[in-house]
Amino acid sequence: MAVLTVLIVDDEPLVRSGIRFSLEEAALRTSVVGEAQNGTEALGQYHRLLPDVIITDIKMPGMTGLDLIREVRRTDRITQFIMISGYADFEYARQAINHGAAHYVLKPIKTKELEEALKQCAARLEIRYDEALDETERLVRYIEENFSQPLTLEVLSDRFNFNAKYLSRLIKHKVGTGFSEYLLNLRMKRAAELLTKTDMDIKAVALEVGYEDQQYFH
Repeated sequence: MAVLTVLIVDDEPLVRSGIRFSLEEAALRTSVVGEAQNGTEALGQYHRLLPDVIITDIKMPGMTGLDLIREVRRTDRITQFIMISGYADFEYARQAINHGAAHYVLKPIKTKELEEALKQCAARLEIRYDEALDETERLVRYIEENFSQPLTLEVLSDRFNFNAKYLSRLIKHKVGTGFSEYLLNLRMKRAAELLTKTDMDIKAVALEVGYEDQQYFH
């Protein structure tokens, strides 16, 4: 995996800044796509950003780090978690691991420890994607064969019997873009071929590639 996308979650701004600094110092390519100060805020960002790794404190006001991992794990087995805490308590570590965290790191965070945790997250991510390879290939092939139909993630979710967010992750990993952008690119490539190589008018081309609204197609 070339670059790990990371969401940082901690109620202390200085801790979040420290994690950013450690990520910059680590010998591993990462991109911080967002920050949150509690689990509730983080859950919203997770749904929007779908990060590879979530680095989160365990104890926070409102939704805790353990609550956050429980919510994400309802539908997502791919995103990796690194739990951080100032409490050297085996029970916290046990709960974090039981809920699917890849690592438990104590504050103050040391760059080398975080780097090692990230390496293990990257390895686990590749395993998860390899396990889903057949599903991904079937999914992408279906999109390529049916892009002119009214496709949405919800439609694909019903057909393949997987959570829409999970399917979105598989598509992005396989083709390098999100579902909407990939679908748009397929449709526009076909539309360009029809407009340059046939006598079809714009309305007919729009319908052919899946747009009933000609103005929207424009």
